[in-house]
Amino acid sequence: MALPSKATVKRAGQRASAANSINDISNDDLEILDEWRRAHLTPLTAIAMWLRAPSQKATDQPPAQRLKRRETFLDKLISGRAIDASSMQDLGGCRLIFKTLADLNEFREYLDNRSRAHHILSHTPSKYDYISAPKQTGYRGVHYVYKYAPTTDSRREFSGLKVEVQLRTAAQHAWATAVEISDLVFGTRTKFEDGSGDNGEFFRLASELIARRHEGMVSCCSELSFDEVAERFLEIEKRVDILDRLAKLREQGDFSRIKQHTILAFMQDSTLEIFGYTKAKRAIDKEGELLHDTRCANVVYVSASSPTAIRSSYRNYLTNPEDFVKLVKDALQSRSDPDINTDQSPRPTARTS
Repeated sequence: MALPSKATVKRAGQRASAANSINDISNDDLEILDEWRRAHLTPLTAIAMWLRAPSQKATDQPPAQRLKRRETFLDKLISGRAIDASSMQDLGGCRLIFKTLADLNEFREYLDNRSRAHHILSHTPSKYDYISAPKQTGYRGVHYVYKYAPTTDSRREFSGLKVEVQLRTAAQHAWATAVEISDLVFGTRTKFEDGSGDNGEFFRLASELIARRHEGMVSCCSELSFDEVAERFLEIEKRVDILDRLAKLREQGDFSRIKQHTILAFMQDSTLEIFGYTKAKRAIDKEGELLHDTRCANVVYVSASSPTAIRSSYRNYLTNPEDFVKLVKDALQSRSDPDINTDQSPRPTARTS
């Protein structure tokens, strides 16, 4: 099947947006949207290869990459969080996790000033800086969106497709991972909401605890003292019990099956099946097969040149919130240590370069 035109994808997306549920989307539109989503594997692979050497140098890991899950793609259209299927910028995504904020800022300086990539940054470098300006939900990280610029005629049809590159510190990644695990395991939608409600407030306050204790900066609750943040967090935790429930989760799946191209299949019986391949095509074919398997509730394609990078970058799919739990508990315990300064005012600048 040839790559569908942007106009065709846009119309299919509009029809999908009008549906009441994913089950109401026609098979023809599903096929068009799936083909468009999978087409992003080509630019995604190229951009991951460009980032591989500098990522290895900066983080000791190659970048991990994933195609957005079909369910998430369609949900964005139906919910109105995305307007045009043909212009979505995160169908393909790379993720780099840095030990410290200084390491992340140094890598940003490389991307902004020293990289020789021919791919085109589609915005100003500071547009998606959610560290200097955290989201109201508590999300922190930096995103770069590149338009793919092929170097061969055989890939010309993929020109201009967008790939999102996410940069996070380990602490920021632990928080974002916990939000996704909570939604996946407990059936909530905190990631897609505005930070309201008890669940949203739990993660907003957790973000503040982590930012102040572990990175010396504020997040989305800068008007509160650290003690106020901690007290409100403990009050919320009494009601929602999220921290305790996350602490009891354990990783699932046979990690020996993880390979360069890996399919994670979440089955209806709440188990995780892992299918690893050395070739991308075989993984994509397996994803397509599982999308039609009624025993499978959800499926995602992830990739990296090492299994360790996949486990680290996509631990949300493996239900591993251990780092988040440790960071939050450490922040709460720090209140009793007079040598630890956890109140940061005014808001510090995330970038030092």
